[in-house]
Amino acid sequence: MSPSEPPEFDIAEEFESALSDAPTDERVYRVALQLYDPVRVTDVADRADCAPDTARRHLQRLAEIGVVERVTDDPATYRRNESYFEWRTRQRLAGLSMSELRDRLETLTTRERAFRERYDAESPAEVDALAHAEYETLEEVWLDLSEWQTVRQRIERLEAVRRRRTSDSVSSGSEVV
Repeated sequence: MSPSEPPEFDIAEEFESALSDAPTDERVYRVALQLYDPVRVTDVADRADCAPDTARRHLQRLAEIGVVERVTDDPATYRRNESYFEWRTRQRLAGLSMSELRDRLETLTTRERAFRERYDAESPAEVDALAHAEYETLEEVWLDLSEWQTVRQRIERLEAVRRRRTSDSVSSGSEVV
């Protein structure tokens, strides 16, 4: 490897290594964070390297606190509870100061404006990726559209926190900064 080449690493291997060193409940939790589609308990147990009964017990606990939701009973399948993660994100954002909220909103709205100008559209849903790229650059356009959607979601979250804080300040008689 020459000095100008970046070192090679396998992120999946690093994740797997870190996962194998964690306690069982942490391993099941980390696997649960990735359950976007319903997954059987035995599959979670395989990924977390534990017994199915152990995975089931930890998944039931995670379901009780809202991190995952049970989708089916026979066989038992679970997936992450997106509303829990949305709530958690908004709670973290609620800890930001008004100036931090404004700074983040300004950065994100500037980024969104650049996407609107680049693609001459109001939202990523209005963009036909094939009309904006040759075959070789199509993936770049898809990545842009995905990032644009993420930017819009972050703006919505920040705006919701800002509106709630403004509403709380007005109702309590405090001045809004």
